[in-house]
Formats: sequence, C-alpha cells, structure tokens
Amino acid sequence: MLSAEHIGRRIALLRKERRLSQEQLAEQLNVSPQAVSKWETGKSVPETASLPLLSRVLGQSIDSILLPRQLVVLSVVYTDGDDQEDVTQRVNAFVSGDRLRLRVEDGELAAAAATCDRMKVLLMKLEAPAGIFFICAPEGELLDLRLAAGVPEGAPVYTAGFGELQFIHGVYGNRHHARNVMNKLAHYQYFRWNGFMANHEQFPSLTENEGSDYLLLVYLNEEGIYAVSCREGERIRYNADRTRLYRDVRSSDSYTVAGVGQLGFGKGQDCSWAGALLLSLKTMGVDTSYETVMGVSGACWRIAFASVWDFSSADALVACDYAAPAFHAYGIKPIWADRISKEERKRVKEQIVSDVESHQLPVAINLRVAPEWGVITGYADSGNTLLCRTYFDEEVFMKQEHEPAFQEEMARTGGYLYVDNWPFALVRMGETYQAPPAVESLLASLRLRMDTMGKIENRGYKLGYAAFEAWRLGLSDDSWYIDAKEEDVRRRYLVNRFCLAALTDARRSAAVYLTSSRELLPEGGGREQLDLLAGLYACIAERLEAALARFQEEPAASVGHEEYWPQEARKTQAELLLWAAGQETEADQWVQGILEAAAKMIR
Repeated sequence: MLSAEHIGRRIALLRKERRLSQEQLAEQLNVSPQAVSKWETGKSVPETASLPLLSRVLGQSIDSILLPRQLVVLSVVYTDGDDQEDVTQRVNAFVSGDRLRLRVEDGELAAAAATCDRMKVLLMKLEAPAGIFFICAPEGELLDLRLAAGVPEGAPVYTAGFGELQFIHGVYGNRHHARNVMNKLAHYQYFRWNGFMANHEQFPSLTENEGSDYLLLVYLNEEGIYAVSCREGERIRYNADRTRLYRDVRSSDSYTVAGVGQLGFGKGQDCSWAGALLLSLKTMGVDTSYETVMGVSGACWRIAFASVWDFSSADALVACDYAAPAFHAYGIKPIWADRISKEERKRVKEQIVSDVESHQLPVAINLRVAPEWGVITGYADSGNTLLCRTYFDEEVFMKQEHEPAFQEEMARTGGYLYVDNWPFALVRMGETYQAPPAVESLLASLRLRMDTMGKIENRGYKLGYAAFEAWRLGLSDDSWYIDAKEEDVRRRYLVNRFCLAALTDARRSAAVYLTSSRELLPEGGGREQLDLLAGLYACIAERLEAALARFQEEPAASVGHEEYWPQEARKTQAELLLWAAGQETEADQWVQGILEAAAKMIR
C-alpha cells in the first residue's frame, strides 16, 4: 500500500542526496516548489505524469521511490579512482525485496567496456532501518546483501567517519594482478606521511605484472566514501586536515589548481572579498553560492562611506569584520597574515605552497593592479612565484588573447596570471570543524545587520544610516561641484558609481539569501516576516540597479561633469538614498520580529 508520508520522506532523502534544493528539484520537474514541499511533508504524492522525470532526476526507479523498502540504494558509483560512472539506477534494478545481489563487472554495470588496466570498485551508499551505511565492492566480486537486525550483511559495511579519513580498501597493481596494501597504509599512517608515491619501493608489486601499475585507495570521511588512484610514478597526497586525498600531478617546482573560475566586476559578484572566498570554498568542495557567502557573512547588509569619497568604502571588510561570521558559518578556522615583515614572508610562502597542493586556496588583497581581493591558485619556481585569479584579469586576457607569447605563457601557468604584489592582507583556510546549523547563521547575520545599521562610524568610515546620510549630503553639496576641479569631480563620480554598484550587489544578495532561507524558519516562527524582508530588499535592489544603469563606466575625458553628471542626476540619487534609508528603517521592525519569534521558539 502506498504511503504519502513514506514517499515524502524518500523524495526528501533522495533530493538531499543529489544536493538539490526544493526549488532546484521543482525547476527540473516543471512543477512549483510548493508541490515539492507538499510531497515531502506527505500532504500529497507526485502525479503519475511526473514520475518518469522524477525517477531520472533522482537516479532511482519509480518502484524504489513509491514502494516501501527496508533496503534502499541511495547512490552508487563505479569508479577506477579517476573516472567514475553513476550506476544508481542500474544497481537498483538488482534489488529484490530486501536483498541486493549482483556481480561487480563491466558487463553488469558500465555503459562501455573498460579500455585501460585500472582496477575498479563499486562504491555504494545505502539506507537501512539501522541507519546509513557504505560499501566498497571490488571488481569481480559477487555482492550479495541481506538485512539482519536492520543492518546489511554479506559484505563489510561502514558508517561515515569523523576527523581524519579512514582507509577501507587499498590495492597496488592492475586489473590482472594486484596486491592488497592495507598493511602498508597502516604503517605509513603511523608515521604521519603526507602522501604516498606509487612505486615498487613503497608498494611492491607482483612479479607476474606486466604493463602499468596503479595505486587505488578507498576511504571514508564524514561526508561519505571516496576513491582516488594514480599511475606508477605519481603521488597521492592528503589535504591539510587529512580528511581527503587527491592525486598530485605537479612537476618538481610548480603546481596549479585546475579549473578555478574567473572573477570580474559587473557579473553579479561585485564584492571582491565574497567572490574570492567563493572560489576558495568551491575548490575545497564546499557546495555554496555567492549570495549565501554574502548572507552568512552579513556583507549583504553592508553600507559604509568615507566622507573623503574613497573607493575603499565599497570593500566588504574595510569598516566591519564580515569575515569572522563567514568562516564560522562554513566551519573553517581562518589563519590571517596581515602586513607581515619581509622576514616572515618566506615562512608564509611555504605554507601557501602546502595550501595550494591541498587545494585550499588562500584569499588575499592587492595581488594585482589595485587593492581588491583575489585567490592564489598556484606557484612556480618552487614557490618563489605565485599565480592568482583577481578582479582585474579580464582586461589582460582581452588585450593579449591573440598574442602567441601570451598564450604560451598561459599554457605554462594553467591560465593564471602572476601575482605582482605581496598582499598586505592574506587569509589561509585552517582546520575545519562542524559548521553550525544554517538557521543559526541566518539569525547571526540578522543580528549583525541590526548592530551595523545602528553604528555611526568605525575605522574612519560612516556605517549604516550614518553612511546613507553622509553619502546623500555629499551628493547634495552643489557648491562643492561648482568650485571643484574637473578631475576631482570625475574621481568622485567614479567613486560614486563604484559604491552604488557595491550597494546594489549587496541588497540583491540580501534578497536572494533571505528567499533561499525561508524554509529554515517555521510558519509562525518568523517565516512571514522573512518573506516580507526578502521582498523589501528585492525592491530596493531593483531601484538601485535602475539608477546604476544610468551611469557610464568611464566618461570621455573631453566632456564636462555637468554633461555626464548634472545637478539633477545627483539630486535624484540623493533622493533615492533617502528612500532606501527609509526602507531600511521599515526592515528594522521585521528583522526584530524575526529575532523575537526565533527566541520564543528556542525557549
């Protein structure tokens, strides 16, 4: 008999296994997020027409979604530690009742026969009455699982680990002949090796082996089960906190992390600190978004202004420490290196080399051109030369994209530019710990908003309502624009545009973050006020964006300011800032209501 409650729990579990939000699942199924929410809460079940697409998106058979089972295959990959294939649906076809029986081989699992000698394993995540379990089944093995006291039996089963990774399978050789190396791994772990070289000295191979040998390691951490492999002569390394392994493909004196995205203003990520941090987090495997970084840090509420009209007003960290709540929200201990001496740089460079090799990219300011944030993506010359991504790279790429010498250089550096300046502030990703629940980060962000909006000044910058007022008065001081030199007005125009872009980006991020957080609060527990708050910030962002669109990025040098920035335009923007400050005052009441409702729920 079909149970709506059972089906709802199963859909929610499988959705989260695929790392999809309710909104993302709804979009792929062409239904509303409300429909997905009703399914998962057991208020309704998917319509028959939606089931085939739901099956494909979740990687499950229709029966495994609808019918009650005690043994549920959540996810399965067939992998050689380098390439992998999702075979969840194929393996589900072998489940009969509460038994799973199949032979682990290409004929049963792979879309195409193997073309190399790499060894393969089946990595499986299961749900059973006693909890979530993981299984590693080597190629050629007959896997025959049954339930006993709510636990799968018939093969070694594991649960997610905590702290450092746990090896569960290790072999050296190839598909024809391989040797178990678990004893060797235990020995090397005892001596805290940072990695393993795949060679016959560290992992002796069998005498009958011909062709290439490979080192294949399978391990558990708190996130799940993983496999990594490398060819003979290559190395596998630990990351900094020894929770993950990766294949080291560097040469003896250089290394780059492949695939780090580009940065740039005007691309929906105008806070350079948040954009750089996002790249670093994604490289570490953290599933997040720019708007979430802005939200959990509190940078989405930022409004700072220097009465001397300086570009630095737009920097996220210049007047408030938004970094600390961000790192706490992601469970990362930051290690700062601010304005260090030349003597200390050698030590920090050595740490940066280790970080990059562990795919933990340091975030730093003033790497190239101007004091904006970027990430260090690699090194050359044994670490004496650093490579980076910054917000100023695109202009270089556009100017030199057809230059053969430049293209050759980019091939050597992996597409990254060289660091020109030693950063005056740099933060490395230190130890990780259990991140707080997302709702705690949301409430902490809202409390930070109330605190910063009410402050007057910090580090020489006006904050919150005081910043709105100082900015508005600066726009309204007509006598200054009459008496000032043309070059000073032009500079103020550019600062104004830069600050307006930063404010627009922040309030747009606030609206997106609040909307994505609504499920964190229960009905009657602040969700209604959160919806109103999200709508208010969406409205603010829309009007700011319309104002920003009227600005030129760089007015012609021959044009006077009364043509590109007339008094009427300054007056209009001053009125807009006054209106925005009024909207923020209204937001104060809703934020306070959310915090009070959350406090009652906690009590």
